[in-house]
Amino acid sequence: MAKKSFPIYMLWLDDAWKVVFPKNHADIGHTEFWEQTVSHIVAQHFGIPQKKLDNLPYCQRRARVVGNTVYYGGRPDPTLLKAIRGALDSRSFFFTFDDHEKRLRADVAEFRQLVQRYGEKS
Repeated sequence: MAKKSFPIYMLWLDDAWKVVFPKNHADIGHTEFWEQTVSHIVAQHFGIPQKKLDNLPYCQRRARVVGNTVYYGGRPDPTLLKAIRGALDSRSFFFTFDDHEKRLRADVAEFRQLVQRYGEKS
């Protein structure tokens, strides 16, 4: 039996981690999940028009969960792992590095420009 696989985004909002994942842990692509769900959360929080974020799925921290493994392209952070475990209601998750899940510098830079242009929501 194949292990369940689904994307997650880890957003740093209001000085806390918000872990966003598809309903029922649906196995969908990051781009689809970003466009349908996550970009809307980010847009609302930062006051950026959502359409400006459509093509920036690598501007935020993201990972893919397969079984108990969190494939992540960033530095393993115990606080972030604790937030993931809490959001997904399991203590058994652990990080494994995955270069594919790294944020892209160009996407991060474009996102930062959008935040400066539209102003962070207070």
